[in-house]
Amino acid sequence: MESVLLNPAPAWTAVAREQFRSVGVALRREALVAAGFFGLLSVWIVYLNTYGFSDAKVPFSPEAGVPAVILALLVPMAVWKGEDPARRGYHRAMPVNHGAHAVMRALSGLVWTLGATLAYFAWFGVASALTGGHVDHEAWWLWLTPFAGVAVTYLLGSALTLVTAYPWRWMGGGMVAYLFLNALRMADGTRPLAELVDGVLWGRYGIGTVATGYSPVDGNRWAHHANASVWLLSTWLWLAVAISVFLYASYRQPER
Repeated sequence: MESVLLNPAPAWTAVAREQFRSVGVALRREALVAAGFFGLLSVWIVYLNTYGFSDAKVPFSPEAGVPAVILALLVPMAVWKGEDPARRGYHRAMPVNHGAHAVMRALSGLVWTLGATLAYFAWFGVASALTGGHVDHEAWWLWLTPFAGVAVTYLLGSALTLVTAYPWRWMGGGMVAYLFLNALRMADGTRPLAELVDGVLWGRYGIGTVATGYSPVDGNRWAHHANASVWLLSTWLWLAVAISVFLYASYRQPER
């Protein structure tokens, strides 16, 4: 009892601040690489516009956030780099529950990722203004869709990273399997599975709807329209799934 009083558990705000700081340090290299890339891209755009390439205009629309949604799936690997399941034994010796520690660290990464997404859009806005690019004036809520997509894919990526030492193998294997299914989708034996996967990704309530706000028209995956009510329902469904899977993975991490 005396040791507990002398060494009280830290407040959750202190844990959150420490995790936010440490995750920021962990993501520093990736942030510098991204900054360098956009810096070079900016120089290239300025060069094109300076030397008379009037068509080199940068459009500004919510769909520009799709790459950020995809990359958010990979960010958790940077957040947890060097800490695969076999190297997280020290979590058990920390003054906070290992599950709570994982949640705090992952959510800190989500905050950084959403901040990076906002900076990404800010760059697009400035580049579009300087080059006279087209600005999408569609419904205001469509500008929220990339951030919802980033949150969903980041949480799903975090869950996978927490339960396996090689998340990139699962992601790569899943991509290859998806391409293989699409190549064989005309075969009777694979069509149902291919259509199921397509429904999860691009269906009316799929991840694509969450990330863009556009859902298929009459089941046609190539014809889409913006629908706020469908987007809201899709977002709540996918956030519920992503949060549930993430919390389960956080509190049921393998020890080796």
